[in-house]
Amino acid sequence: MRKLFLVVLGAITFGLANAQEGFLRGKVTEAATAEGLFGATITKLGTTQGAVADFDGNYSLALEPGIHDIVIQFVSFQPITVEGIEIMAGEVTTLDAPLSEDVQELQSVVVTANQIKDSDAGILAVQKKSGNTIDGISSSSFRKIGDSNLSGAMKRVTGVTVQDGKYVYVRGLGDRYTKTALNGMIVPGLDPDRNDVQIDIFPTGILENVIVYKTFTPNLNGDFAGGLVNIETKSFPEEKQTSLSLGFGFNPDMHLNTNALSYKGSSTDILGFDSGTRDLPISGNVVIPTSPDASVAAATRLFSPDLGVERGTNFMNTSMSFVHRNQVQRSKMTWGYNVIFNYKNTNTYYENFTRKRYERDRTSAELSLERDYTGRGDLSSNNVLWSGLVGLAAKTDNFTIGTNFLHTQNGQSTAMERTLNFTALNNPTKIHNDILAYTERSMTNNITYGKHHFGRLRLDWTNSLLFSKIEDPDYRDTRINEDDGEFAFKNGGSIDRFWRSLNEVSESFKVDFTYPLGESGKLKFGGLTTIRNRDFEVHSFNYAPVEVFKVDENDADWLLQEDNLYSADNTSGLYIQDNSNDFNNYEGQQKIYAGYAMHEAQLTERLKSTYGLRVEGVQMYYSGIRLREDNSTQVENNTKTLDELNLLPSVGFVFEAIDNMNVRASFNKTVARPSFKEKSSAFIEDPITRTRFSGNLDLKQAEVLNYDVRWEFFMTPTEKLSASIFYKDFTNHIALVFFPNSPGQIKPRNVGEASVYGTELEFRKNLDFINPSLYNFSIGANVSFVFSQVNRETVSVNEEGQSEYESEVAYLGSEKGVKKFREMTGQSPYVVNSFINYDNDEKGISGNMSYNVQGETLTFIGTSNVPSVYTKPFKSLNMNVSKSFGAERNSTVSLKVQNILNDNNTQVYKSGSEYKLFSVFEPGRTFTVKYAYSF
Repeated sequence: MRKLFLVVLGAITFGLANAQEGFLRGKVTEAATAEGLFGATITKLGTTQGAVADFDGNYSLALEPGIHDIVIQFVSFQPITVEGIEIMAGEVTTLDAPLSEDVQELQSVVVTANQIKDSDAGILAVQKKSGNTIDGISSSSFRKIGDSNLSGAMKRVTGVTVQDGKYVYVRGLGDRYTKTALNGMIVPGLDPDRNDVQIDIFPTGILENVIVYKTFTPNLNGDFAGGLVNIETKSFPEEKQTSLSLGFGFNPDMHLNTNALSYKGSSTDILGFDSGTRDLPISGNVVIPTSPDASVAAATRLFSPDLGVERGTNFMNTSMSFVHRNQVQRSKMTWGYNVIFNYKNTNTYYENFTRKRYERDRTSAELSLERDYTGRGDLSSNNVLWSGLVGLAAKTDNFTIGTNFLHTQNGQSTAMERTLNFTALNNPTKIHNDILAYTERSMTNNITYGKHHFGRLRLDWTNSLLFSKIEDPDYRDTRINEDDGEFAFKNGGSIDRFWRSLNEVSESFKVDFTYPLGESGKLKFGGLTTIRNRDFEVHSFNYAPVEVFKVDENDADWLLQEDNLYSADNTSGLYIQDNSNDFNNYEGQQKIYAGYAMHEAQLTERLKSTYGLRVEGVQMYYSGIRLREDNSTQVENNTKTLDELNLLPSVGFVFEAIDNMNVRASFNKTVARPSFKEKSSAFIEDPITRTRFSGNLDLKQAEVLNYDVRWEFFMTPTEKLSASIFYKDFTNHIALVFFPNSPGQIKPRNVGEASVYGTELEFRKNLDFINPSLYNFSIGANVSFVFSQVNRETVSVNEEGQSEYESEVAYLGSEKGVKKFREMTGQSPYVVNSFINYDNDEKGISGNMSYNVQGETLTFIGTSNVPSVYTKPFKSLNMNVSKSFGAERNSTVSLKVQNILNDNNTQVYKSGSEYKLFSVFEPGRTFTVKYAYSF
């Protein structure tokens, strides 16, 4: 018993002793490259107590409370002795240390401990030493600015714009030319037909840095042109952290409005998915007779009779988040984990949402735009978005291995009630339109990775498994036309509903080897394979006999009441009919195989080069019904629709003209591939915008030649001045083009010749140079001017090969006034991002004012009588202020005001100097208050 008592007492004493320890953690980097120094030693001066840096240069050293002197050293690098580091019991002190290579003079440099880790300076150090042209934003900036998710923070990155509050565009180029990676692995977003990811799913509290690569090197994916956004999370947090937040957003024009629209959904809509209420009530294989009988009558009654909107009071925007993260040291292994949950529930209400359609009138001498119809009414939506991330990693002296599970769920319910007034241009009538829609999206992604050292050889491998799903269950579009005061379905009226389902599975595996070559640099080589499979299915239905059905009320919910349905006693009643088209259903597969080799060489003391080659092959396969523009069809069974082998060279130079000043130059070749949706025969209609998308199986991939030059001056570790010029030469650029003489139908087509060239200017500056009292203030701005040109004679607008230029000449009957060149679709002519920050650590106050705008952008290309559509500039002025309080400042309250200028999202038709409205959304101002607590 006595022995057992002593053992327990010893264990308790040991535990208490350990409980009183604190930790010194940080990162040891090579000053010349900003890369982590694997194997660097961190020891307490005069003792053997120490730690070794891992693959990324991160370290963790347990120390007793008190003041310590620390020695940081690595072979052939100048050691650093850091004096006066204070360690607190049970707490973490962070210290990053850049070491300079000096093989001749290795005396230790003595510095005073800096207890504040400035990751802004770390980001600029990475930019300064990188072989790529990059920009980025750090976790320190997230904290100072107060943005809760990436959509706000990214607006301060040079040449970056954020569309719809969630999609990142780089250098004004659309989503086709922007890729997103999580910890270096490409991940698609909630919509697999987009290349970019909804960045608002990532709470800033769990991010380390976000790096935007603007130039390609062979170790990056070849499907790259505008930029690659790499979102980095920290596998091994410096300290244990748990935080909770709750926020409410109020828009006077949208929220607590008694006239907002909705409709009967499911009990789980608040969780971002449908409970099954909207499921197709019959089997997709059931054949519905075209002549009504008892089976048709029974099937008709299985469908929900709700077709109309409901009016009621909506609520404010709400958000909440939970983060728990820690690093746990054991004798043989160190563990790190992250657990994150982020939830947002957003309500919008657009009163008098307007959508118009115009066509060119050739009979007018001025070729004026004539209105086809005007749609005006109210539009409401409830958007639920949540994401959960669980990450676990382990490391020893020789390896690191980890895995991240990310699930994102999104459910959006939409209700619209409007009136469509068609003019004499086509069929003059008035249509009362109710739309009920629900879209459910989900993405589940597992990324497993490892880092290993075999002598001087470093191996990094990553495997990504992804499941994506989109459902449009029971999309209801009801149109009752009114002529001479009478309601009917005779002139454009109908009852349509459809179920759409998209499922995609993809897996990628990549491997990277790095081998140092002494003073001459390093060799990198590796490869990647990706396999993606997609299944897309649509079931469409309408009702008959709408042509003879007598409509007594302008009420969508009245239509499917029992008295109006077909039965043996009511043979003139409505009954369901299958209106599905086989060409809308397809299966697709994509295979990508790649290998690369590159060399980073230090040619002289101030000149560094990065050059190499990536070989990337791709095949795409299609199974479905091909629908040609002449309405003929052809069965395709696993037909190969794309087969390319691309050699993608890259060469870049970085010249350090003087200390802290670089001149960069690079050339590379990349590609941009069509999506499954684009490379299909699917015919997809959006009833709200009344645009119809038609796929194109003959679409080719785009090839891009990229040229970049940048001058950059790092005035201080946190201040920067830079200027860039770039040029991109596109072959087979992919653009959305209106069908000739069909103003509502668009199709992706290749553009034979297109080019983009532009310049970027950026500065970041602290204001203490004006007066020391302005120490807490900093300002910054980045401006991009971009010019694009498309040869219209190389843009095909139909299967016969007629060009956009020829189509307009044929329509006008003359080449007079017809331009051979125009701007590129999706390319913004200018981007302006500016900000002023205030950060006072002593008082726990931070604030930010930002202004963002981009120029008028061509959105849809018009041909013949169909005018082009442009997106007008949206002038976004936003403010964010936060205050931390409490004994340990664990509580933070923040206030955000969005769209202070109360600008509108507007798209217009443009023909010559004439503008006509296409659509307008009035988002109003939103005021958000959030409380966060950390412990």
